[in-house]
Amino acid sequence: MSEGTFLIDCPCCKERIEVDKKTGKVLRHWEKPELKAGADPMQEAFKKMKEEKSRLDSYFSNAGRSMDEKKKELEDKFEKEKKRIKDSGDTSRPVNPMDLD
Repeated sequence: MSEGTFLIDCPCCKERIEVDKKTGKVLRHWEKPELKAGADPMQEAFKKMKEEKSRLDSYFSNAGRSMDEKKKELEDKFEKEKKRIKDSGDTSRPVNPMDLD
């Protein structure tokens, strides 16, 4: 929330609404979280934070593993191409794009 907005809890739809002070336009809606009867809202929020943290941790650990696999795959392709060029006996240099002027 910025200084140019304020929050309202709608009595009809039970949503939290952010409204611009100057124009009166609605900027955002937040649904009111559903709480179980007798549930502690702080415990529920803490539980959601733990679940989100574990989801993000697994995502980032898998991303690192994926990058390692991609790196290995590219290194293998590079080595195969080097071997192919060496076996073909081609010792000429490739065309330098800067020499094409």
